[in-house]
Amino acid sequence: MFVFCLHALLGCADELSRTLDRSDVVTSNVEIAVLEDDQVTEKDNETFFEEPVVLPVHLGPLLAPQKKEATNASSYSIGSYFPVLSDDAVASDSAVSASSSQSQSLLETAEPWSPAIVPFLDAPIDHESKSVKPLTKAEQAHESSKKEVVPAKKLAVDSHPKMPRIAILIDDLGYNRQGMDSSLMLPTEVALAILPSTPFATQTALTAQKQKRITLLHAPMENQRELKLGPGGLYAKMTEHELKATLSKDLDGLPGIQGVNNHMGSLLTTKADSMKWVMETLKGRSLFFIDSLTSPKSVAKKTAQEYGLETVSRDVFLDNIRTEQAIDKQFSRLLKLARQHGSALAIGHPYPETMAYLKKRLNHLEQDGVRLVRLSDLLTTSPSVLTPSEQ
Repeated sequence: MFVFCLHALLGCADELSRTLDRSDVVTSNVEIAVLEDDQVTEKDNETFFEEPVVLPVHLGPLLAPQKKEATNASSYSIGSYFPVLSDDAVASDSAVSASSSQSQSLLETAEPWSPAIVPFLDAPIDHESKSVKPLTKAEQAHESSKKEVVPAKKLAVDSHPKMPRIAILIDDLGYNRQGMDSSLMLPTEVALAILPSTPFATQTALTAQKQKRITLLHAPMENQRELKLGPGGLYAKMTEHELKATLSKDLDGLPGIQGVNNHMGSLLTTKADSMKWVMETLKGRSLFFIDSLTSPKSVAKKTAQEYGLETVSRDVFLDNIRTEQAIDKQFSRLLKLARQHGSALAIGHPYPETMAYLKKRLNHLEQDGVRLVRLSDLLTTSPSVLTPSEQ
């Protein structure tokens, strides 16, 4: 038994000797801190084993840190935890022995690593900036109104020529039903002129009014050939009172009348006094006047302009000759004048030949590059209007 214990002691001594021999080989500039018996406290014994724990050779021995007062972690540099060694630091055993005292002092002052708390870097606060409030609808409208939109200049190449316009007026309505029915079947842009005190005058006017078609009083006026005028005729021998009374009666007999044109009148339209009385009556009712231009000496349009009435003159008679070929020739002349002057007015009559031609022809105006418009679109006024003293 004694021999066995002796061998065990000898084995422990050999093992201890080999351990101390390995501890002499240092791979870094750090050397083992040897603790004396009187340096180990009871608290240290709670943390470390009495016998040192030996790590593998490439990691080095476990070092027991010394108990020191807590200091600021930021006061230690990286070099205090990981000393940098030169290539010749472990050249020989003598170099290791010479640096052992320095390494021991470093180990004695080392403290356990603790992370340094660095505050997050916030963006600088702009105390002068103000919070942006959303704009109300009224404010948005005000802001948008501040932005002035300047339209681009309109160049000559951007301007498109206006399409030539034509207007058509059918005269002499009121004597027969056939003429009334056929004229009311034409496009509503076609205006109708109705003779006063005729059998179908009122019915034609009422139907045209429902169609929202322009209707005129076709006022009978004295002609140079002394042809009969029929009821409601205006003559050159009439006094001012007689002429105005007769014209007012003719106007009152037709509902929805918007203007007047002359039936015949190759004589009366050349009389300045008679035309003044006519225009004074029409001005009091806010009606326009169309000069049928039955005489080249007519002063009707000029007088209407002097009184500030809207007016226009006839350019073409469609059916002086009642054949389709003659009517087509006159209609072609109408289109030519419209292209030359921008607009033109034609007057026709409720003849069967005229009604049949217009019914067919007016549906293909797009091919001719012209547009059928209402008679009111061609009316103009003169800039020079007579004052009451001049009248």
